[in-house]
Amino acid sequence: MNEYELMYIVHPDADDDGVTALNEQVTAWIVAQGGQVLKTNVWGRRRLLFEIRKLNEGTYVVMDLQLTGKALAEVERNVKLHEKILRYMFVRKGN
Repeated sequence: MNEYELMYIVHPDADDDGVTALNEQVTAWIVAQGGQVLKTNVWGRRRLLFEIRKLNEGTYVVMDLQLTGKALAEVERNVKLHEKILRYMFVRKGN
């Protein structure tokens, strides 16, 4: 399994409970593909550098996780299609 970092920005109309529920949903997608979440860090609401969908702020979340390459594609598909996630980025860590 490879280690990845997933960073995503949650729509600003999601409150703390909504962000927690979304984090649990993303974790469930990762676990369903045979991976595991090592750490979740919610940075909180921050101002965006540029507008995304006419929005100026969002809640930043960073997850450290382990997944296989094939499973990553399925998790990325789910993240991409979720309406509350404005932007996301997967980065492979290590070698």
